[in-house]
Amino acid sequence: MAKRNDLIWVLQMWHGEIMKNMFLITDYGACADGKTINTRAIQAAIDACGAKGGGTVVIPTGCFITGTLWLRDHVEFHLQSGAVLMASPDLTDYNQLDAYPQNFLCREEEWNGAHLILGVEVNDVSITGPGTIDGNGQMFFADPVPYPPFCWRDGLALAKDKEQLRPGQTIVFCESKNIRIRDVAIRNSTCWSCFLHGCEDVFISGLKINNAPYAANTDGIDIDCCRNVTIRDCIIDTGDDAITLRGDLVPLKDKSRICENIVVNNCVVGSSSSVFRIGVGNGVIRNAVFSNIIITRGGVGIHFQSAYSAGPGVAISNITFRDIYASNLAHPFMIMAGQPEATAQIENIVIDGLSAEVFAGAAFTGNTNTRPRHIGLRNINLTVVPNPVKMKSRDLYPDTLLYIASVDDVSLADVQIHWKTSAPNWKHTLHSYNITGLNIAKNCHLPDPENT
Repeated sequence: MAKRNDLIWVLQMWHGEIMKNMFLITDYGACADGKTINTRAIQAAIDACGAKGGGTVVIPTGCFITGTLWLRDHVEFHLQSGAVLMASPDLTDYNQLDAYPQNFLCREEEWNGAHLILGVEVNDVSITGPGTIDGNGQMFFADPVPYPPFCWRDGLALAKDKEQLRPGQTIVFCESKNIRIRDVAIRNSTCWSCFLHGCEDVFISGLKINNAPYAANTDGIDIDCCRNVTIRDCIIDTGDDAITLRGDLVPLKDKSRICENIVVNNCVVGSSSSVFRIGVGNGVIRNAVFSNIIITRGGVGIHFQSAYSAGPGVAISNITFRDIYASNLAHPFMIMAGQPEATAQIENIVIDGLSAEVFAGAAFTGNTNTRPRHIGLRNINLTVVPNPVKMKSRDLYPDTLLYIASVDDVSLADVQIHWKTSAPNWKHTLHSYNITGLNIAKNCHLPDPENT
């Protein structure tokens, strides 16, 4: 009997210690009535958890409306099954643009510097599910308008309010380390769903991201100037880029940060724009592997671009994509310098094991200042299917499947092209111009389009 009593005592003590480290937001006044703005109550729970040295802040079952929340060191922000954290429809409930030095906005894209969840210069922080974070995007987006193909086939929606704009990224971690985001659902984002800027040692797994296909700038996961990042087992269907690697140093305090050592695997992804975008900024992106991917839809499957906007562009090197299947895809891949003034180099790119049904072309292009180089295509199987997009003019339809110009050292091995369309616009399977070192292995099968 003494041993049994000792065991009960130990279990009670263990349970008590756990409960001391759990902070239930309803204990701090949060109310799931669909009307109460719970920002102060939830923030009080987070602050209390941080002040105790860490623990778990619990969002229970129910829908809790909130404005901006600030995460603290050693805090796990946990949404239980059936819990919904709903973004407030009122912009006055969010942070101001000057809330932290690294913040920014983009008037051209019509989003401001307001965010739902912020972790700025924090350490050892988690956001976990299985609950849901809802950005309430329908309250901030205007109706979609037609957009030129082959991206945004459902149209494109921007901000309702052209002066105040719409909130920016839903979840932001900035210049932080030891970050974990897992098993949470994110939906109806107003901008990028999950943005990590200048962070180290990041683990993202089991996310389910679902945004309207017409909602502009609603990227799934953006990794910007971060090192040592793994993304796995995620399901993403969104209006803009599904997963992006960026090198935008300008807003950061530490200008030496590099986007490097990134692993992405076992994901199912779809996008109205570029499924994977590698580029943006004027920094460095290097050493990344993407593998075991299913692409359900997209404008561009794999998109490298040195200069997305004005400036020298971002240097991109040592990136591999492996074992990918894609359907309902316009362009399979693009590797390009981008803006005419781009000078940054793209090099050492491998796409190995891609099977895709496509209805538009692929392109590798440089400019007078920089030429992508050392590009390998291996085990590629492209099936060209009828174009589902109705164009205003026949001249707007693609005529070349693989266009390669102003690049160096491109190799094709076991590249197989299959034509399941006889549309008259198609003229060329491969067109090359101003290149050095184009090597096409004998095991490639590059037949002309069926109508030629």
